[in-house]
Amino acid sequence: MKPIKQIFTYTSLTAILTLVSFCSNSSEKVSEISNQVPKRFQFKLKSIPKELKGERISFTLKFFLCPDIKAKDCYTPVSIKTHKGGKPIQSSTDQMTFLEVVPNQWTHLSIHLDGIEKIHGKYSPGHNPHWIQNTDSFLKNPNITHEFTFLSQENLIPNRKQELLAYQFAPILVFHKDKKYLPTNIEKYANYFQSKEYTLPNKDIRRKSLGQTTWNYVEFPDLRETEKQTHLYYHVRYANATVSGTTKEALPGFRDDENYWYEVGNGDMVVSYWIWYDWNEGPTKFGNIHQGDLESYALLVSKEGKPKRILLTGHDHILLDTDFRNINSLKNHPILYVAKGNMGSDGGNPTSAYGGYTVKLHAGNALFNYISDPWDVFPSFDPEKSILIIPKDLSEKDLTNVKIGSGIKDKSILTNKDSEYLSEPTRYVDASKMVKQKIEKLVAWEEPGWVGQTADKDPDGHHKVDPKVSSFFKFRGRLGKHPRSDLRIRELHQYGESPENAPFKTNIEQHYTFESPKSERSYTDREGNYGPKFLGNDSTPQK
Repeated sequence: MKPIKQIFTYTSLTAILTLVSFCSNSSEKVSEISNQVPKRFQFKLKSIPKELKGERISFTLKFFLCPDIKAKDCYTPVSIKTHKGGKPIQSSTDQMTFLEVVPNQWTHLSIHLDGIEKIHGKYSPGHNPHWIQNTDSFLKNPNITHEFTFLSQENLIPNRKQELLAYQFAPILVFHKDKKYLPTNIEKYANYFQSKEYTLPNKDIRRKSLGQTTWNYVEFPDLRETEKQTHLYYHVRYANATVSGTTKEALPGFRDDENYWYEVGNGDMVVSYWIWYDWNEGPTKFGNIHQGDLESYALLVSKEGKPKRILLTGHDHILLDTDFRNINSLKNHPILYVAKGNMGSDGGNPTSAYGGYTVKLHAGNALFNYISDPWDVFPSFDPEKSILIIPKDLSEKDLTNVKIGSGIKDKSILTNKDSEYLSEPTRYVDASKMVKQKIEKLVAWEEPGWVGQTADKDPDGHHKVDPKVSSFFKFRGRLGKHPRSDLRIRELHQYGESPENAPFKTNIEQHYTFESPKSERSYTDREGNYGPKFLGNDSTPQK
């Protein structure tokens, strides 16, 4: 009896385990099948531009499995589905509904609106692609809906207002007396404009995200000794601006700098500037040599035109983002300092709001750090050692008593933390003899997609630009004969990348900051930083 009981017991146990296993597997299979139930996708299009009449719209769904966005195969879609519209567009609205099976495993879904190439850079449908992440809310939702509403990418701030703001905040630029390459202008290269292609580095994220293997550049002749007139390039926009591909759901690398849109918001505006140099030589004589250099800064101003914050960029970083009262200015013109390099180098032209200090930089590797020990060496505001380039509306007489420092007299109101920024006393300098030249011209940077066209929503009714700069405004790529970085150990030279063209440069460096500035920030390198050297108050800006 005992053996029979034992066999029965084992058999029963096996049956029970099999049943449990079957139920468990059935549960898993049900879960898998439930993931594969088709979902209903419904997309609406509103305010479709007239240029798209007769075009056939389609939607491409790409599912990615990217639990780690740095993974090598992360950007290869696990599934691609395309749904084409039936009829060509005939009105300002349209919609499409379809069923689609969702893969078992995925983390990110991009929904791309296709067939709108005609208006790319002129009208934005919003984020395109629209991104969705695989969350419980997606799984529970039987219907996936999204509305693409087209907006003109024209700047709705009148040209005259843009111009007045641009002149109001044009800089007073401070240079070492021996600075070789002072800012000039790009118009002198107009007759030499010819777009070329170069191969993107293997590590460039666009190779993974967009399948892009090449990028554009323009090679200029060496005209550094001629046409040295200084021009300043500017763009004024509403601060509430958005660039496609910047949502938290999007995978990195899908940012589309041609697809952006403005909203009035609270009326705050961003005044962006670019300063053009023919050559970058530094920060030491061993490295980062390249043709062309665009250095930028921007101000956040209220709808009444009062300056609130200033942001400066350089070395592909945001060097400073701070309250406008924490820098020196004269009649709203910020006083900005341009560094030279060390070891006889003319420098990489980074711009700071403070003078008389240095920042040690990373040269890219330990060997070059040891050999060249690169620095940014910022000039002091000193008539004996420095020169100025000033806006045309300022005269030498305006510069006879320039305030350098916070100007705060009552230090008792400051906290212990604040006091560390007031180590140097405020001084007043006669800078009337420091003027080397003036900014001869301010040039408005037009929206690239609208250059030379009749306006749709723009209050000025046109998008006319000087023919000498129209090619630059529309060009996407790098400006200069060194389109990519090239390290040559035997020569002890690093040929750096020529700069990205301005509208696309500002999207990269400035949009994030001024959408909703919340905190102070500055960049720190090997030794030193570009942060505030003093904290000011309402008395600091010099009237």
